[in-house]
Amino acid sequence: MIQISKEEIKQLENLILYHKRKYYDGEPEISDSEYDSFEDKLRKLDPNNPVLFIVGTTTDGSVSHDPPMLSCQKAKTVEKIISWAENRSLMVGYKIDGLSLKIVYQDTKLIQAATRGSGIKGDDVTLNILKIQAIPKIVPFKNRVEIRGELYMRISEFNRINASLPDNDKYSNPRNLAAGTAKQKDARMMEGRKLNFMAFELLGWKDDATIEEKASILKSWQFETSDFLKINTPNFEELSTHFEKVQAERDNLDFEIDGLVFKFNLASDREVVGATDHHPRWQIALKFESKGKSTKLNAITWQVGRTSVLIPVAELEPVEVSGAVISRATMHNADFLINLGANPGDFVYVERSGEVIPKIIRVTAKNTTGNVNLPQHCPSCGAKTVKSGVHLLCTGDSCRGRDIQEISSWIRKTGIDGIGDKSLEKLYDEGLVKHYSDLYALTEDQLVKELGKNGTKILASINSTRELPFRSFLAGLGIEKLGKTMGKKLANSFSSLDELKEASMENLMALEGISDITARFIHDGIRQTERYDNLFKNGLIIIYPKKKTVVLKSKEGQMDLSSYLGITSQDQTKMKSIKIYITGSVEGYSKEELVDLIEEKGIEWGSGVSKSLDYLVLAKKAGKKRQEQATTLGVKMISWEEFKKKYID
Repeated sequence: MIQISKEEIKQLENLILYHKRKYYDGEPEISDSEYDSFEDKLRKLDPNNPVLFIVGTTTDGSVSHDPPMLSCQKAKTVEKIISWAENRSLMVGYKIDGLSLKIVYQDTKLIQAATRGSGIKGDDVTLNILKIQAIPKIVPFKNRVEIRGELYMRISEFNRINASLPDNDKYSNPRNLAAGTAKQKDARMMEGRKLNFMAFELLGWKDDATIEEKASILKSWQFETSDFLKINTPNFEELSTHFEKVQAERDNLDFEIDGLVFKFNLASDREVVGATDHHPRWQIALKFESKGKSTKLNAITWQVGRTSVLIPVAELEPVEVSGAVISRATMHNADFLINLGANPGDFVYVERSGEVIPKIIRVTAKNTTGNVNLPQHCPSCGAKTVKSGVHLLCTGDSCRGRDIQEISSWIRKTGIDGIGDKSLEKLYDEGLVKHYSDLYALTEDQLVKELGKNGTKILASINSTRELPFRSFLAGLGIEKLGKTMGKKLANSFSSLDELKEASMENLMALEGISDITARFIHDGIRQTERYDNLFKNGLIIIYPKKKTVVLKSKEGQMDLSSYLGITSQDQTKMKSIKIYITGSVEGYSKEELVDLIEEKGIEWGSGVSKSLDYLVLAKKAGKKRQEQATTLGVKMISWEEFKKKYID
């Protein structure tokens, strides 16, 4: 019997998706016969692979919706919901803050996916949707069916991705990141970003089905569904209780919702009321009260980042939002500011994303006239600025602000303590630290003279990083798209800096989650030896990771990598790497050190509590919220002592 290589199948899928996209974009790189040979090979290895059944898009990349994907009417009060319902049986669901999407299946296979767009036509995103593990590629139903829902990103995944990005490239909210990812032309971008899909409608299954029945069948097909509660006879007390309960528990969810959606459960009720050109009359949304406030935009200041990008910052009239006084908020990039259309003197609406990060949502009162003016010169060095994509860039060869941000990034990524912004500016202006490599040439006398008695402690902290883990070294270099997460991935994939320098674009793109754009930044950036030559001259040493042992789930417990490679493919399907998340603190370890310890054992560290976890490990002062989530999701919980004895010692 021929053993099918999962890796070979994945490579063929990627090739087919890549060249299909190039063909759709009018930029074919291979002949039709070469493309057909890829499909023929995949068909022999995996005849039912969904990649083989994708429907071709139109020349303009759009897909028509029949029936149209309409909006949802809104209510402001529970009384309005009661009046609208007229005692009809209702289903209640989450109003997910995501990207509306339809997915079409024919003869059980996923053949097309498209965004809502105008409601009449949307963008074809089939190639990208096939990369999302949370979306089934096959359903147990022969006829054509269409499933509609919201594509979204979990808050824990959003935080994980944002933590790996430089400040000027961070996303403002999960919805924007999910939407941007889904529309990426390079489908490989999907592999490093986990997206989810919550279904809210099923078309083509049973015309007389209730919403409750549709939700049930969707769950049996392995879809996550938004509808969760049936109310036979709606009344004010019951609806208010459920609405207030969900609103109170909203912050415990790992996805963003902004209200609840109420639907007529019975098909006969839906048919009677029908729809307008704008919305179905049989569903209505009740949104949560916003937690934001309006305040005056006093000024816009610009900060230059380590990659020459100028970041606009809103200087606000102080306002209390969700228990914190907000006086500043990032405006992300030049395009965000232009689209917002805000000038000093206008009033803007401010919220706190995840109850932490202040963000500007919209202009609430326009007190100025004219377009937004972008600075023509860099506020730090005076060099001319140039617009590039969504960003405004400093073109100066030497820029104080950029240099300081680059040094500051190295300090943060490598864990040097004691050098704040003011201290770093002083060292820079005195000519002692013009590049992060200069940190390792500083003497105690110089530091004490400039920074006082703390200079001795700072030198000790600098010296503690002279032997630096490969992953931290890579993350600190200031190469675009190469943060802590990518540094760890590269350190685990290449045995040395020299090996990484020799890696081709193809070698880099073969790694999960690395697109051609990211690969180009890494490929070119790592060859700019001026980034690190002086580090080595000043005594820095790279510590390379040891070979890992992969921990697998099996009846025998632990199995090392060599044993794993020796087992049959049939056995492999019964095992997978263990995935855990630790809540609470473990004495003697920082979180970063704990993650390193776990991953050194070949165990995957999850980004939060989810169904994919094998264990939620309970350490000292374990979070009650995490334990409640694990109980709800059916995730097994064990103590740190038990886990340590079983997998670490």
